[in-house]
Amino acid sequence: MPSPTFVISGLKLINALLRFLGRNGTNAVAISIFLGLFLPGIAEALRILLTPAIFILLTLSFIRVDNAAIAQQLTHPLPAIAAVLWQMLILPLLATLICLTIGLDQLDLGVLTALFMVSAAPPVMSTPIFIWMFGLNGALALTISTLALIIAPFSTALFAYLLLPDTLQVAPLSLATNLAMFLIGSAGLGRLLYYVLGAERINQATDHINGINCVVLFIFAIAAMDGVTDFALTAPFKATALFIGVFAIAGVQLLITFLIFYPAGKQTAFIAAYGTGSRNLGLMVAALGGTIPELAWLFFAFAQFPIYLLPWILRPVAMHIGKTETAAP
Repeated sequence: MPSPTFVISGLKLINALLRFLGRNGTNAVAISIFLGLFLPGIAEALRILLTPAIFILLTLSFIRVDNAAIAQQLTHPLPAIAAVLWQMLILPLLATLICLTIGLDQLDLGVLTALFMVSAAPPVMSTPIFIWMFGLNGALALTISTLALIIAPFSTALFAYLLLPDTLQVAPLSLATNLAMFLIGSAGLGRLLYYVLGAERINQATDHINGINCVVLFIFAIAAMDGVTDFALTAPFKATALFIGVFAIAGVQLLITFLIFYPAGKQTAFIAAYGTGSRNLGLMVAALGGTIPELAWLFFAFAQFPIYLLPWILRPVAMHIGKTETAAP
């Protein structure tokens, strides 16, 4: 039986590690996505943990939901509502119309599923955490993410019907039900923990919660890389094209959103753009039952690279925006 001294030392080490990860989240997350490539054997074994990891990440985000902050943000609701409408309705509608106009709906089911996920999914729930880390308006990011999750079961079912009426493996109504139950479960657990622990204790444990978030993201990254290493080795040109493609899609969504919301202010535009470029594809995989066409899975896996690297890539931009807005009279 371990001695009390050994147990205490171990707990102190875990505490220090979580705090370190929490304070260096952007770097830790960026590194973890590449580590997943070098652990292909573990990736296959951990794929079963993909859905639980998504559930934990959502729960951690809902623990951080500050009712007062959202209420305060909703006293001036236009930026948040506009961002949600753009992310969850207007942009996926444009993508669907373009797809139907040029005939992409006649392509492989994997292509359609990937297009559906990347346009209809809500923002990743780690968005508010990184916005807070950047020193920007985390309450706005939190409000946008929460509202997006609320309407996600309805909007995703709509676009599944419009884009994939005959070929989607899960019917739109089933997709909406799965997504709603997933969100209700994580939200219920997160809010229960919030009230049990209390807002003050949660605020004091911010670094630790961020650290746990980094650990779960690392597990998620490994699980998401299942099959990617083999694919990259056997089809390097296709893998390179897919790698460039996911960055291009994220970049286009980011840039267009930033330009559209620029009149509302650089900070608001950056927050809206960040959420639009970082879509919660894992949530869609979970809602689709965890089984999607191979090409869609590879797209989902490669799409984790921009999601994991954007906090690191965009940090200087966010810091510059924060400084310029602080310095403004």
